[in-house]
Amino acid sequence: MLNFKTCVFGLVLSSMLSGTGCAGSPGGGSGGGGGGGGVLPDGATEAPRVRGISIEVKDVRLSTAPAPRYGTPVQQTLVAAETALVEAMSGAGLRHDPGLSRAARELARTAPDRTNVPGALITGITSWVGLFDPPPRLAISELPPDGAPCGDQVSASCREAIAMLAKAARESMREQTRGGGVYFGAGVMTLADGTIRLVVALTERGAAIEPMAKTLAAGGRAEIHGRLLGKRKNPSFEVFDPQGRWTPIPAKVSRGEFVGTLSCERGRGAYQVEVLAEGTYGPEVVANFPLYCGEDPPGALRVEVERMDASVDAAEVARANFAALNDTRARQGLPLLQWDNQAAAIAQAHSEDMLRSGFVGHTSPTTGDVDDRFVRAGVKSAVARENVARGYGPWAIHQGLMQSPGHRVNILATDVTHVGIGVVIAPPETEAKDAPRPILLTQNYYSKVGADAPAGDMPKALRERVDGLRAQKGLAPIGWHRGLSEAAQAFAEGIAAGNEGRATKQYDALIEGHKFARVETHRVIAPSFASLDGVKLWSEPIGGAVGVGVAKITKGKDAGALIVIIPVGTR
Repeated sequence: MLNFKTCVFGLVLSSMLSGTGCAGSPGGGSGGGGGGGGVLPDGATEAPRVRGISIEVKDVRLSTAPAPRYGTPVQQTLVAAETALVEAMSGAGLRHDPGLSRAARELARTAPDRTNVPGALITGITSWVGLFDPPPRLAISELPPDGAPCGDQVSASCREAIAMLAKAARESMREQTRGGGVYFGAGVMTLADGTIRLVVALTERGAAIEPMAKTLAAGGRAEIHGRLLGKRKNPSFEVFDPQGRWTPIPAKVSRGEFVGTLSCERGRGAYQVEVLAEGTYGPEVVANFPLYCGEDPPGALRVEVERMDASVDAAEVARANFAALNDTRARQGLPLLQWDNQAAAIAQAHSEDMLRSGFVGHTSPTTGDVDDRFVRAGVKSAVARENVARGYGPWAIHQGLMQSPGHRVNILATDVTHVGIGVVIAPPETEAKDAPRPILLTQNYYSKVGADAPAGDMPKALRERVDGLRAQKGLAPIGWHRGLSEAAQAFAEGIAAGNEGRATKQYDALIEGHKFARVETHRVIAPSFASLDGVKLWSEPIGGAVGVGVAKITKGKDAGALIVIIPVGTR
């Protein structure tokens, strides 16, 4: 009987305003229980340490110098076993990419073991090779040290292993190959103990980007040119600078092509660039790569290898992932997020839906997007954000999300106060005794309606905020009028208490007493105090006296939201 084992790994991330492991079969059971509601008490900001999860730091030195440019065609000479693997993979919507073959061989050489390939190792090697693509999915087999040759020579048992590995790899991308655009590479390496490791790397290419240098001069600039592939649309750019600050890059779109300009204006170091687009299941990452300003790419990688015992269940994964994200926020000096069981229940249902329906994304064929799910659950939110991932451990998933600008900004967002995490542990895709269990994880971040309203004098706080915004934009200061503000505040408080009829009469009488020729009244209902920055009036020239009143609504369908009354009077 042939003695080899196969495992499939996939790093899949998705974020909305998705980790590394053996992918689970769509439609399988939870394998470890739900990770949603009841994991922690509402309001918790800490989680107990989970036994059975450990992390080991490893330094990995790569075998050659990194490619100096992204997107340049790679010349890769294949050994006989790699050629046979490429032949077994070709066709049925799959195309060979020599760059992915170079990455696959290096991953075969450096992976800690066949069942645990850290996301940082995968992304580091794909960048080293010069690939723009998000991390590929991996299929890995190993032949024992005493097996027949499988390298420069291809034995009968080697061919059997190749056939089974190719079948598993193709099956893991079955849905993607229906639309074309799936590329693969093949790598084979004999390890120090004689074990022969075979790796297939696959990626669904979402964008074609023109070749460009990895390294820029200090203070330099680079234009990123490309076009979306398939039915994707609405490209956008995001970047994290060397200090960890996020910013969008404006995208110019014309005739299906896009251009964005990255500037090294924030100092030397690595700038992590991400290109996003709207796909079948909502926002997706179509490119993710570092550009180095004023320094060379690293010649070695430091990776964290997470190991998780089979006894760890889904609830423990959710707790550990929550602890990881709040630990990161604490180190960034940000307020800790509070655990919320309503958000966790929504996240749990979405993770179960993704497993059942065989997708990883935000837009479900049955439940819609995150806003739809919050509304259906009756949870009022001022802001809702969502990260989705498939991976193999809570820390590895967290690290994968942090390496992606779009996901990192959700983890570090200052406009959310609560989070719930839902986890499903799927069955292993293979029957190997030590095959890891894939994890589908959803993070739902949100802030409760009106939760950021300042204590004390809200109208004063809003006036000061508006004065600051207008000063930043070079606009003339507003002429705040005490009488108009008193009338506006009385009107806002009456509406907030459900007495609009009486409050309207009182407001009209107070306004009449100030003898303005004309008073234009603006009414705004806002889910949060921060959202009031977007009131259009604050960004316009205002030729008159202005008042403002703010109150929190206590009754009706808008309870918790803020009512703002802004009268503008002209003589």
